[in-house]
Amino acid sequence: MTQKQRQSSKKRIFIVDDHPIVREGLITIINHEKDFEVCGEADEAREAFKAISELKPDVVIVDITLKNSDGIELTKHLKA
Repeated sequence: MTQKQRQSSKKRIFIVDDHPIVREGLITIINHEKDFEVCGEADEAREAFKAISELKPDVVIVDITLKNSDGIELTKHLKA
């Protein structure tokens, strides 16, 4: 298997959290795993929804409480 094939087999993860230190920690931990990579991050729902629509990650990690919004509502919109 080539390096490109190995990279494409990684699960792509998007992180939504309004605390930069939490995002940085999750990114560091996830990117050290051979089967996962962080493809994007956001600190609020509107920005996250737009980026997730474009990037189409395999998994989205969403904080329940976000600046000026709610992670549960974001998850409902993503699911729809």
